[in-house]
Amino acid sequence: MDHDEYKAFLKQQYSRQIRPLQSVNDVISAFQKKLDIVETELSESEAIFLKMTILNYINVHKNDPIKSNLDNLNFISYEVVRNEKSNHYYNHVGITSDNERILVVIESQLNAITSNCEELKVDMIIERGIDTSHVNHETPEFFAYLMLFDSHNENH
Repeated sequence: MDHDEYKAFLKQQYSRQIRPLQSVNDVISAFQKKLDIVETELSESEAIFLKMTILNYINVHKNDPIKSNLDNLNFISYEVVRNEKSNHYYNHVGITSDNERILVVIESQLNAITSNCEELKVDMIIERGIDTSHVNHETPEFFAYLMLFDSHNENH
């Protein structure tokens, strides 16, 4: 399948599943209905994940008007409590130690959400949705969003 055929396939297959853009706080609320997610402090080793996340956000937004606010980012960390509801994600990551946990980190100013579990991160980005301007103009971000549905289906 060539590039244009794949784009047409994505639109045909997943357009009905597109969600309007929500805040990261709304995404956390939605996932708290499915999983036990609690606000947490990061351990020293987990702080490395946050530092890498901050560097990625700064790099991505270095040419944005929001750049002046990058010094004021407010990250909030959550832990996905390991239990029957979250076993799918823990098994996906392969965490077997009680010292390791799945984290979700949000930054509401950037409306950014990430996780150290790739499958959960994809599920949360799908839940967060996409701005309608990307959909209307069929931007690369729109097709990247549709590709998340495709990769999500491959993992289930």
